[in-house]
Amino acid sequence: MEYIYLDTNAFYFFFFEHEKYTRGIKKVISKIHRGVYRGITSCITLDELAYVILMRLIEKKYKRHPSEILRENKSVILEFVDSIKDVFDVIFSLNNIEIVGIDKDIMATIPIIMEESILLPRDCIHLQTMRNKNCKLILSTDTDFDNIDGIKRIKPHEL
Repeated sequence: MEYIYLDTNAFYFFFFEHEKYTRGIKKVISKIHRGVYRGITSCITLDELAYVILMRLIEKKYKRHPSEILRENKSVILEFVDSIKDVFDVIFSLNNIEIVGIDKDIMATIPIIMEESILLPRDCIHLQTMRNKNCKLILSTDTDFDNIDGIKRIKPHEL
């Protein structure tokens, strides 16, 4: 069964409606859930997802930069824990999605991949995780993956 790597933005737009991306992302994740494909992602994807959701929800509620709010009162985090828990509950209930841990060997490839592919560090981790699983497809809105040899980006807005 063919793997599809799920980038952070794929999960984000699965949960938070975007007129350009959500429909295509839901199609692909539905196919993964039904067993047409096998989904794969990294534990850092979920870390990044939780962080982005937290920041966006704080910004939406308080109409200020989230970092300012958190510097003033860290307990604001508690207002949004249930939202993040709900997102994680849905992700963990999906069939056919493997969440891969990050180890020293993956981390060691960051500077190598940064140099060879001109990617940011987190994207290097995604790419090395894909390579370790022989995964050639990534569901992402991130165009940085478009120029990586051997990788095909599934563009949700084209589905």
